Amino acid sequence: MIQVLKNECSLNYQNLKRTVLSSQFPWTYNYSTYDTSLPEGHCALPFYSHEFLMRPETNGYPFPNSNLLDLNLKVLGEILDTNKVFSTYYFLRSNANATHPDIGPQFSQPHIDHTFPHANLIVYLSGDGATYVEGEKYEFEEDDAILFYGNHFQERPKKDRRVVLVATLMGFEAVKQS
Repeated sequence: MIQVLKNECSLNYQNLKRTVLSSQFPWTYNYSTYDTSLPEGHCALPFYSHEFLMRPETNGYPFPNSNLLDLNLKVLGEILDTNKVFSTYYFLRSNANATHPDIGPQFSQPHIDHTFPHANLIVYLSGDGATYVEGEKYEFEEDDAILFYGNHFQERPKKDRRVVLVATLMGFEAVKQS
């Protein structure tokens, strides 16, 4: 199930968005993250990425990888805190990802980001192209944010580039004291 979150577009958010969408922002090209067989209509979707926080599978724990990490986590935290989703949360990885329109299959490889329980948070900075989670389709507007669990994939943008902030996290509810 996709949970749509309120994004108040704080000054921190606006500064991060402006930085990520600028022509000076550093990106790394990635062919695809998955090498398994592809369902019909899906592809090993190439993308550009800026890794703020490296996934724990790389080093055994989440590892800082960008001088923008503090601002990135502050923005994501503001969105989670505004929506009172979790009492406590721990980020596992965080990236900015960009994809471009292209011919051929229009959907990325369906996948789950980690082999252990986690939530996914996506914040849409620009572009179009739906997100699919466990059979549910979400057509976003710029500055939308969603939280979800489970198998997911994206649709290529139809025009211009699609830029998102994507993070995985573990979230916890407060333990009630009696």
